[in-house]
Amino acid sequence: MPALVAKIKFAVKDMLDNILMIYAEKGITPFKRPLMIAVPSLLGLYALVYSPVSNNFQLAASSEKNMKVVAQFAGDYENAKVRMSGYQRKLPLIKDKDEWLNYLLTSSAKSAGVSVESLSAQEENAIGNYLVVSRDVSASTTYANFGKWLAEIENSRIFLRITKMSLEREKNGLGTVKVSFTLSTVFPKQAGG
Repeated sequence: MPALVAKIKFAVKDMLDNILMIYAEKGITPFKRPLMIAVPSLLGLYALVYSPVSNNFQLAASSEKNMKVVAQFAGDYENAKVRMSGYQRKLPLIKDKDEWLNYLLTSSAKSAGVSVESLSAQEENAIGNYLVVSRDVSASTTYANFGKWLAEIENSRIFLRITKMSLEREKNGLGTVKVSFTLSTVFPKQAGG
């Protein structure tokens, strides 16, 4: 192997010496035609072979970098997707939005022994891909029955929140309170959330 390298070095050095001698005697004239053919050929060969390979290599390198970043956070994305689907299972279905809160309030009040005095019209506010639905409720009941009703509402497996509440002791009834509160829930606008 070292002998082959030495032969190649000798041949290149000899060729360069010959080129320098010819250039010293005759100038650039003998090299014009070969240079006119060789330079465009080399540039064309470079453009055809090296440039596309270089572009493909750059694309592959950037694609690999993107895949590494995606792979790095894929677990977080999967965990977020699982958590999001768990949260969405706690939301009521959009097809039930018209009467769902009314049914929930009246049925839970009945089971807790509370008589509802008034229910307001349902208020709907769109926020992003969700619909926040609220209803105002007024009732008179005992502390114990109200506590039972409140616990049933707040411990629902479906997402419900009491957003405003006022509690006032009635003067004529012992242990009786007048309660007003706003109950809210969230509906996804479409099935996917």
